[in-house]
Amino acid sequence: MDAPDLESDVDICVGNTTDPPIASVPPDVLGYILNFVYQNSDINENKHPNSPIVFSHVCRFWRSIALDNSLWWTRIIVTPPWKLDEVGTFLARSKECPLDLRIFVDINPTTFKPLTRCAPLDNYENLRNLISPHIHRCRTFRLQGCFDKPTQFLIPYLSESFCGVYMPYLEQFIVDERLEIEPKLYQRKLFSSAPLLQDLRIGGSGLRNCILLLNAVTKLHITTAVEGVSSVQLNAVFNACTSLTELALYDNILSPELEESPLSPLFVFPSLLTLQLLAYITTVSEFLLLISSAPKLRRLVLVPLYEHDLILFEQMTPRNNFPSLTSLVLSPIDDVCWEAIALASMCFPAITHLILANGYRDEFKRYFLERTTPLFPCLLDLALNDVNHAFGGVVNDFVIFRRSEKVPLQTVFVDEASMRHLSQYSHLWGDTKLIGHDLIGPLREDLTHCVRNRFRG
Repeated sequence: MDAPDLESDVDICVGNTTDPPIASVPPDVLGYILNFVYQNSDINENKHPNSPIVFSHVCRFWRSIALDNSLWWTRIIVTPPWKLDEVGTFLARSKECPLDLRIFVDINPTTFKPLTRCAPLDNYENLRNLISPHIHRCRTFRLQGCFDKPTQFLIPYLSESFCGVYMPYLEQFIVDERLEIEPKLYQRKLFSSAPLLQDLRIGGSGLRNCILLLNAVTKLHITTAVEGVSSVQLNAVFNACTSLTELALYDNILSPELEESPLSPLFVFPSLLTLQLLAYITTVSEFLLLISSAPKLRRLVLVPLYEHDLILFEQMTPRNNFPSLTSLVLSPIDDVCWEAIALASMCFPAITHLILANGYRDEFKRYFLERTTPLFPCLLDLALNDVNHAFGGVVNDFVIFRRSEKVPLQTVFVDEASMRHLSQYSHLWGDTKLIGHDLIGPLREDLTHCVRNRFRG
């Protein structure tokens, strides 16, 4: 439903006609009803909320309710060409409430797919001038998109608004690409203080050019830098993240010199629960070998998985540095890379929960059914997606094979579309349960990077 002009004062309920029954509803009751509508119609956090605009154009009564509910105006989605009047209206009507400010450039905000036709970035100076006085109110800030040389200037330009600012509400700060175009000779504080910041996702050069306040951060995602980041620089960041429970590294964030340096254990993660090594990291083994201690690490995510990723780790690791590791997420990039799954079984034999995205029927059969010793001997739960009819038959054979080897599965999880190809076999599985619950989709949706597509079959 398209709303009229934001500032037009429409009043269709007033006139010679009798007021409709809704006009006699007490303001607090109507506010409750409209809030229910708002929460159920604008559930996509990356989609522009339309219901507050519609509410404010029904009649004066509804308009007063909409304008009094400043929380309805706090989610601000900005895409080029910039609609500055609309942004200004939301900023004004949100009053002093914490903001959820999301800026998307050349991508679809709901699918994160690149746009085929890119809008011009004209008036970007006016956009920054408009939002800068309100930056301190951000609870969430996202600047995401497909940035190339003509558009990458926008990231440091808009991020400049945060420098030295006290951010009392900020909980999530996400910038897809580098905070700076070029390395600088000095560091600046990105914020003067951000005591509630828990979710931080930035480009690697931000680690060098910005002083970051990391003591409250529990979720840290770092994307690539031009020259990579040294192990010493990374260790300083990790040591500052005293509450870190989730770490994700994208692309070749690690300095190329890492491949040539002695691999002495360095990183200590006392509270880390999830480690994700994503996209085109060529130093997966090297990073794992640099971990001195991660006693609470429960889940390791390698997406996509390449054939060489675990060779060095399997050859050099003398002990189990991950005593609590029981969950593994793997997504082989192609049929050649399935040998890495066999290596993963040797490196992490205590795995009980395996999430396998992008399954290949023939390779699954070869590695999970045709080996003399079963992979992942402690495996209890297996999660798959995009299982077709032929693949379903192989999965059935695998479940029966595990039972015959006295290492039965407890549960097989699949997405709803795959259920019809497996439900016909589940009565043959004994105590092994088949559950239609997608465990792969939520992992994909939480990522702010194109690697999310590697979770697809």
